[in-house]
Order: sequence, then C-alpha cells, then structure tokens
Amino acid sequence: MENVGRTTKAIALTSVLALAGSVSGAWAQDSCRSITGHIDGQIIGPNGLCGGALTEVGTFTGEPGGTFVACVTDTRQRGDGAVVFDLVHTYTFSGGGTVTTTDRVVAGPIAPPLYRINNRASITGGTGRYQSAFGFIRDHGTVNLDTGVVSVDYRGRVCTP
Repeated sequence: MENVGRTTKAIALTSVLALAGSVSGAWAQDSCRSITGHIDGQIIGPNGLCGGALTEVGTFTGEPGGTFVACVTDTRQRGDGAVVFDLVHTYTFSGGGTVTTTDRVVAGPIAPPLYRINNRASITGGTGRYQSAFGFIRDHGTVNLDTGVVSVDYRGRVCTP
C-alpha cells in the first residue's frame, strides 16, 4: 500500500511540474517590446467615426507611427475640478496592423481650459502583426478643452502571443 501512495504522489508531482512547464512555456513565447513616442490629437466633437460619440483623431510617432481614432464612452466631473474620460482607441500603424485600448483619462485643471492629462491604457487586442496584442500605454501631457488640442508623450509595453 505504501508503494501505491508513493506512486500516486510521484504522478501528481510530475503532472503539476508538467503543467507549470507548459504554462511558463506559453508565457515565454510572448513577444514583448517597449514603446515610446508622442501623440498629437484633436477633439472633433460627436462624429460618425464613433457612432455619434465625442471623438478624437490624430497621429502618433514611434516605431512605426501612424494615426488613431478615440471614442469617448463616458465623461464625468470630479469634485476637485478634474474631468475623467473613459475611451476606446484604435491605433493604426503606417506599416499595417492596429492596436486597440481601453483608457481612463484623468484631466486635472492647470489653468482651465488647459488640463494636465494622465492616462494608463490597457491594450485589449490588435490586428496584423499585433494580432491579440496585450500590454499597457501610459501617457502624460495636456489638453485644451476650448480648442480640443491634445499633446501627450507616451511609453508602454506591447506584447503578442
């Protein structure tokens, strides 16, 4: 009976180690890289690009750079004067492919209508070489709520399976 117990424990341990190896092997296959650049955007108001929602369009630099569309899904004012925007972005790279994100932008007043932008976006997917992308983007800069001009620097990490 003692041998059966040892054999069962050995099989269980081998199974756990095999599972751990396959999980860590899957993680090791992910390809991640750091990204940095600058975003110039323009809030163009409610638009058909976003089904009638408040819309921002613009360009971004970095490797390889490209264009983007951001759709505001919710806006609210905080008691400290900050405005919080929930958005979804689609970044289209000049070399092909897209990355999508969900964002919660906090725009804190500097000298209204000028606000400081702080954002952490979660990468939720992509197409082309960015198929099933995940990761994050952090951006910091300013937005002028009278002119709609957005200027932020970003950095982050994009990964693909």
